[in-house]
Amino acid sequence: MRSVLCLLLLCFPLFASAGWLWGSEDEPLPQVRVVKPFIEWRTGPGAGHPVIHASEKGEWLSLIKRKTSWLKVTDDKGREGWVHVDDVLETVDRTGDRVMFNEPRFDDFGTRRWEAGLLMGQFEEAASTAVYGGFAMTENLSAELWATQVLGSASEIRMFNANIVHQPFPQWRVSPFFTLGAGHIFIEPKSTLALPEERDNSIGHAGLGIRAYVTDNYFIRAEVKDYKIFTSRATNEEALEWKIGLSIFF
Repeated sequence: MRSVLCLLLLCFPLFASAGWLWGSEDEPLPQVRVVKPFIEWRTGPGAGHPVIHASEKGEWLSLIKRKTSWLKVTDDKGREGWVHVDDVLETVDRTGDRVMFNEPRFDDFGTRRWEAGLLMGQFEEAASTAVYGGFAMTENLSAELWATQVLGSASEIRMFNANIVHQPFPQWRVSPFFTLGAGHIFIEPKSTLALPEERDNSIGHAGLGIRAYVTDNYFIRAEVKDYKIFTSRATNEEALEWKIGLSIFF
């Protein structure tokens, strides 16, 4: 029985609702029995969600799907909730053997749909801080929205960009990517005796970077972007930016 459960957990998941899905109309859901005093249920796949129920020792749970380090379960009364993978690893199957399966955390990274992150670096000679959110349209292409603040000695800069990211090798734990994007830059000079006017220009960029999967649903992201600032002058301006930070996928 344990080998059958392992196969169900390892080899036959379907991607659904951004998580692993088990069972079908013709295939029953795998079941496990609680052997520790209790297992807490939460309303969602994360420790920040409130506890809604606790299964006591001897109760049976059916495994519905997985999302990162959490499993959605149901009991014989039809209640549903989320429990942590570590708790499920302490349950047993119908033969009484301890449930064993490898946690496909990197597979979760490869099948992510949403991600967000905070990165810091430099825009030319000034310190920059950026936040972003992204959605994976396909295995290789993602769409992202960025907001960046640059604090220089002479001015404060705010940038807003929309990017397309191409990741040619998403199956690699350390994977390169390329990005193209466009947006707007707002340059606000700091107070001086002769106040220059504020600037508001369109921008475009091309860049490259690398992602390195760390653990659970975290990865490190580093990148370099070459910006073209389209001005009303005879010539446009260019700027180079690099940054590195931590991102989360879900």
